[in-house]
Amino acid sequence: MYTRSFPSLLLFLFALVLASSAATHAQSPGALIAGVVIDEAGSVIPGARVTIADDTGVVVQTTSSDGAGAFSFSGVPTGTWSLSVAMELFSPFSQIVTTDPQSNVPVRAVLKAGGFAESVVVTARRVETRLTETPQKVEVIDATDIERSVAADITDVLKKNAGVDVLQYTGALSGVGIRGFRPQISGINKRSLLLVDGRPSGVTNIATVLLDNVERIEVLKGAASAVYGSSAMGGVINVITRQSRGKIGGNLRIGGGSFGTSEVAGRAGGSISSAVDFDAAVGFLDQGDIRMGNGETRPATGYTTYDGGGRLGVKLNGGWRLDGRIDLYRGRDINTPPDIQAGTIGQGRKNLERTGGDARLTGRVATHDLSLTAYTTAESNHTSNVTSSNPLDLPYLPFLSFESQFDWAGMQAKDAWTWSRWNSIVLGVDYEHVTSVSRSYLRTGEPTAPFSADSNKRTAGVYAENTMKFGDGRTVVTAGARVDRITTETVVTPLKINFTPSETTFRVFNPSVGITHALASHLRAHFAIGRGFIPAEASFLTGFTTTIVGGRVQISQGNPNLKPERSTSFDIGAAWTDTSTRLDVTAFRTVVNDRFITNVVVSNPAPPDPIVLSVTNGLDAHISGLDIEAERRLGARVGVFGNATHYFGRKERLPSGEEQDILNVPVNTIRAGVDVDVWRLGTRVSGRYVQGRKDNNFNAPGFPIVNYDNFTVVDASVTYNLARRHAIVATINNMFDAFYYEKLGYPLQGASFRLSYRLGF
Repeated sequence: MYTRSFPSLLLFLFALVLASSAATHAQSPGALIAGVVIDEAGSVIPGARVTIADDTGVVVQTTSSDGAGAFSFSGVPTGTWSLSVAMELFSPFSQIVTTDPQSNVPVRAVLKAGGFAESVVVTARRVETRLTETPQKVEVIDATDIERSVAADITDVLKKNAGVDVLQYTGALSGVGIRGFRPQISGINKRSLLLVDGRPSGVTNIATVLLDNVERIEVLKGAASAVYGSSAMGGVINVITRQSRGKIGGNLRIGGGSFGTSEVAGRAGGSISSAVDFDAAVGFLDQGDIRMGNGETRPATGYTTYDGGGRLGVKLNGGWRLDGRIDLYRGRDINTPPDIQAGTIGQGRKNLERTGGDARLTGRVATHDLSLTAYTTAESNHTSNVTSSNPLDLPYLPFLSFESQFDWAGMQAKDAWTWSRWNSIVLGVDYEHVTSVSRSYLRTGEPTAPFSADSNKRTAGVYAENTMKFGDGRTVVTAGARVDRITTETVVTPLKINFTPSETTFRVFNPSVGITHALASHLRAHFAIGRGFIPAEASFLTGFTTTIVGGRVQISQGNPNLKPERSTSFDIGAAWTDTSTRLDVTAFRTVVNDRFITNVVVSNPAPPDPIVLSVTNGLDAHISGLDIEAERRLGARVGVFGNATHYFGRKERLPSGEEQDILNVPVNTIRAGVDVDVWRLGTRVSGRYVQGRKDNNFNAPGFPIVNYDNFTVVDASVTYNLARRHAIVATINNMFDAFYYEKLGYPLQGASFRLSYRLGF
């Protein structure tokens, strides 16, 4: 129902485009700034990020150098501008340029090898901000990291590059946790928020997010509900897709490897004309049953995936732009094995689909950077039983047993206003509607009542964050807040006759404050404090279910007065950055309040009156630890990097009043690696060590908590450039054949090899 309204949102955006075009048609075309990016040897550098900023430091236009190293900015107003060029593994370049209406300013940007470019991030404030001016801890996984990571999907890239925790099953199912919050693999209310280009992704299973069109990933750590609203308790992951300009380029890739794996993928992007640019990507992967680190083949672990995406951008009059993007994922015959102790009993198979898209209108009016975004995502799951221990099932196997559908639709309006030389404010309004539907089936194919009632959630949020600079920008202070109004509703669900739906509405306020201060020319201190929250699931808030337990009526009812689960987190740290070294050490602490207690007895009168159960707040959790991130260039050809997360404590309180360690969160995680670029070879060897995880053992009576085995996994990737456009890429996953798992009972693949041929154009 709600995704069908997306075309009307697009029409609305185009109407705004026409209005803005008419209003700006008579404006002066402005000046042209054009140039080329090269290295010290005179070779062109494609993909460099080029920006121009005004005298207050606000970025007004951004582009990338094309395959010939060229870039251009048209329609630049009269004035003095700071032009900057940044590319990883090169020192940044900057130049002051002055324009008038008739000028044509040529620029020749020569980048020196062996340095670090100053990072610009968008996740902390929802606008482009220099990392050195960002109080929050942000980790950036750039295009080089993505290309050199041995990864099937975003889960692998995150766990091998960023300080996050994951829960990962065989069978395309995974979730992520940040800053000590337990990873979650399902549901619409999670404690870590996943975005695509700054808007909610609509993805509940991150194993379905593939990498063919991803430019970089930013991981914002710490509570961020003051900017993003619900789910941003542990942090925010922002997947940023490609926006290619200039000469059309891309690559085609074909390969194969262990477990009968075959893959075909390709992408292209660039400017069709001076006003139109695009990106497109497609991918296919087929993999058979994996071999584990103990040498045994794990049955029912093969799968096939198809993915694709595209973006079309149109440059309009007056500096306005309209970009539309679509994203597709199809998982077919994804086998889902049971716990390894069950053997082959309990195997399943599923098909997954996701279709998403957005339209974004952006422009600048005076000192206001304006944007309006409409988005939608539909995600569905179809699960079948393949094997069973129940002899009554055998004549019907395989049979469809469960289906689910999540639909997301929303809009975002934002104004980034530079209201003085040293002050800027980001103001915005978000609206989102999410629906959740599930269906269950008997072995005969007849529908039956699902476990959960259908529901929807409507969220409207208003936020503002001001940034103040002092002492010529040496000190940056941010202060912001957000108010969300959330309505959660359970609705009439087919066949669920023992359930009565209802709805509830509540408001949430979340503030944040951050400070970063330059202590010396390369050293800065940073501090941030903020709040995060998630609302309860619909079944906790609304409706009631009537059942018979032991011959007595039992009513489980929602609690409309249930408060959201809240967290308050702060971090403090110091960062050193120069042309060859990066080092950040950050200590953090989070206190969680108002966690949910289920099955609380509200009323227990004498029979035959019913027992009434509900949900209430009352539990807490305390998390503290240390993040370390380091990177160093050892000349122009070699770089080393690493990060580590250590938890001093990560405790949650149980309904009994006792405390226990938060499950699936290790005490220590260490990642390290080395990049070597020699002659035509580009190589990376990296490893990940995980120690001190705990979880329930669901194969033992009483489901006791057990210690996971510690493990170290080492990967390697090698790219050999045969000629200018041809390359051979070889990857080794789990080089030393470790037997390991991210979820007890679901070991992941042992040593595996993949070889690909890549043709660039």
